[in-house]
Amino acid sequence: MSSSTLSTKGQLVIPTRLRRALNLRPGDKVEVTLEGRRLILERTVPRGASLTRGRFGRPVLVSAPGAPAMTTETVNVLLDELA
Repeated sequence: MSSSTLSTKGQLVIPTRLRRALNLRPGDKVEVTLEGRRLILERTVPRGASLTRGRFGRPVLVSAPGAPAMTTETVNVLLDELA
């Protein structure tokens, strides 16, 4: 469990470990709801695909949450359409 301190302006810093786990970036919109004594934060608009570094430092395209699965066949069809 992580903790954070509320500023005098009512601002709260989300710890880096949690921001990375949720792929939250500056400017992302979050919805705040109250459930009992808990605050629930949820991103309001899912982000698009993002480029990250893979295991060996190579770029890897990561699809957005809820995006349809990309199979080899799907990729080949898309590449054929571009040719």
